[in-house]
Amino acid sequence: MANIAKKYAKALFDTAKDADILDDMYDEFSIINEAVQSESEKLQALDTDPQKDVEQRRRFVSIVFGQTNQYLQNMLTILASNRHLGHIHEIYSAFETLYNEQHNQDYAVIESVYQLSEEELSSIEEIIKERTKLSKVMITNKINPELIGGIRVKVGTKVMDASIKNDLSQLERQFIRVK
Repeated sequence: MANIAKKYAKALFDTAKDADILDDMYDEFSIINEAVQSESEKLQALDTDPQKDVEQRRRFVSIVFGQTNQYLQNMLTILASNRHLGHIHEIYSAFETLYNEQHNQDYAVIESVYQLSEEELSSIEEIIKERTKLSKVMITNKINPELIGGIRVKVGTKVMDASIKNDLSQLERQFIRVK
């Protein structure tokens, strides 16, 4: 489904970009994604219910998502027609990736042993921007006592590990090689 999600996301992204409504589309799709998060099992059940025909699924989209912009509503109608409503979150994730690439931004998760101050987070944000060449970084600070000390930063698929746990693991590997 990941490939299909990317295709739907790319089509919606390109359409929104061409219509010059990319930011509005992102905002509206974000709201829909939040709203359907807890309902994904019900949407998948609707997709697989043999008693629900295409028209019933389309009518469902029209009633539930009738206030969305036309492009988003068209995509949701196509999802209903193809029994893919249960994959809205995956499509949103792929869309968000394209949106973030367009705006040269990404999310960063900073793991630390304790809650970092705003000053520390700002300092780390500047380092992340410098290393990744991103214009904007949206930071989340997670507490992870297993790190012992230091921090671990995850930006997309990249991990920058400056934790004591990592240092100890590297030291252990060096000792094993010496044997």
